[in-house]
Amino acid sequence: MKTPSSAAFVNSLLACSLVAIGCTGTVGLGMVWARRQISVLAADNKALATRIAEIDRRCQEIGADIAEEQDPAALLQRNTQWSLGLVPPAPEQERRLPGDPAAHLAAKGNRGLFADRAVPVTFSVAAQP
Repeated sequence: MKTPSSAAFVNSLLACSLVAIGCTGTVGLGMVWARRQISVLAADNKALATRIAEIDRRCQEIGADIAEEQDPAALLQRNTQWSLGLVPPAPEQERRLPGDPAAHLAAKGNRGLFADRAVPVTFSVAAQP
């Protein structure tokens, strides 16, 4: 039996529209999934930023506590409170160094590093022909 051409057109149109609806639904579902992943990532980033801010705040508090305990008045108070018997250095025991103290200490510590392996260096100047 031969189907009329208009019915065949309607069947193919119906099949194409169903495929288009399926593809559109798949793309829509993919977009919803992507937005969900973006929101989950944003929430994780916000939680991480909050945690970093809290750790930074704690580090600043600890730094302030250390600075407070290193104050000379606090050290003198701890000395008397704990009966340590420590005395401040006499002026003749102090020595001021010019420049960076860390660089001076590093140079002082590295002075004898290569002393045992002294290699003589000689230069010879040859005449140009």
